[in-house]
Amino acid sequence: MNPDSPLRDTSESHDTNDKNIYLYSAKLVIPVTAPVIGQGAVAVRGKRVLHVGTRAWVLRELREEGIDPTEVIERYFDGIIMPGLVNAHTHLQYTGMQDVGQGHYPDFHSWEQAFDVVYSKAEHTKPWKEWASDGARRLVESGTTAAADVVTDIEAAGALASQGLHGITYWEVMNWRNADWQNYGKTALKESLSQIKTLNPPNIGISPHAPYTLDSEPFIDLPDIARSLNMRLHIHLGETPMEAGSHPAILSTYTAKDWNDDHWPNYRELKKQGKGASAIQFVDKLGSLGPDVHIAHGVWANREDRRILRQRGVSVALCPRSNEITHTGKEAPVRDYMDEGNMLSIGTDSLSSSPSLDLFDEAAIVYDMARKQGYTHDDLSHRIIRMMTLGGAESMGLHIGTERIGQINAGSLADLSFIDIPPQTETPEQVEHTLDELIRDGSGHNKATIISGHVIYNDGAFEAI
Repeated sequence: MNPDSPLRDTSESHDTNDKNIYLYSAKLVIPVTAPVIGQGAVAVRGKRVLHVGTRAWVLRELREEGIDPTEVIERYFDGIIMPGLVNAHTHLQYTGMQDVGQGHYPDFHSWEQAFDVVYSKAEHTKPWKEWASDGARRLVESGTTAAADVVTDIEAAGALASQGLHGITYWEVMNWRNADWQNYGKTALKESLSQIKTLNPPNIGISPHAPYTLDSEPFIDLPDIARSLNMRLHIHLGETPMEAGSHPAILSTYTAKDWNDDHWPNYRELKKQGKGASAIQFVDKLGSLGPDVHIAHGVWANREDRRILRQRGVSVALCPRSNEITHTGKEAPVRDYMDEGNMLSIGTDSLSSSPSLDLFDEAAIVYDMARKQGYTHDDLSHRIIRMMTLGGAESMGLHIGTERIGQINAGSLADLSFIDIPPQTETPEQVEHTLDELIRDGSGHNKATIISGHVIYNDGAFEAI
């Protein structure tokens, strides 16, 4: 099958001009913005959710609104309906580099070297469009309906659009030194963004790569440029050991005299001089953070770093499997993030550093990490479900407004995934067990994916009633 062709199942699909109402019912519906619903249903008209509730209530509402019963087409699913998953950090153009992601490396630098060898070879044939479209198809098959996709080569920028996915295509900016940035960088950025626009991505953003690949001037300018264009930003931050701070994690760190009074050409020079600022503190001083920014990884984030992220309204996309394969040196402080109230989402990163693009694989690791780090509250599965859906949407500013995703409620876009985990709903304890099983064993269990009301993928999920 052509990787540029969407996975749409035309036998079940309906367009926005379809007057019919499609009623998707299941043993358990997880709206995220409301309590879970046993024997629930989601009514969809066009691209939006019309009603969500118990099946009996939704049918009654439709009758009271004068809806002709012949215009209601029901599809029953013997499992769980939840919002489409939101992958908050990935690089779809590296889907063809799975051999790198399945390797074993002694340290981060060794992984980088393995990546560079394969990337350099691929530069000759430039398979980025094909690889990215293949990655987008894999997202849809696993129940993902939106993604933060970081693009390094223009050819890959149409991946989300190729499958009708929501999200943001982030243009990656890296390897610019201050002088070159001022002389050529801004012009090159403008040209790249114009080219990406012609590929019709759902949204465009800018991704300053990391403090160790960019000098200070780009980190100062890029937020201003993005904000003037109404674009969001996404940064790899706190991923590697060299980005850790060495000061005690107290507020005085932020005003430490050993670095804060000087202008540093880049973070590398600051570290070379033995200064104790973390990468998060450094880019914060440059004004690069804010509620229109989310970061990937956040492994090396002490208490002060986490406070900065909360205060600036910055969400963290956790990518634990990538962190393990690339040897980032330790686990992300998942328990601390959760206990302290940081905004969290989950990303798979790319197949160059992760075994799959199924967000449930990542969620299971986040669950285990949180428990191992000492998170004992009984809401863990609920919080991870939020990270995978509404949290991911929030990280990209897609959680509110008429085009909101990551939730099932009246007026939201009808993005749904259908997970064939058998629900148990007779008692509260059984419901909680089902949610735990969903997070721990959801990988590979998506049977259908609906995006904006269209059935994009259907692996025999629905029975006609």
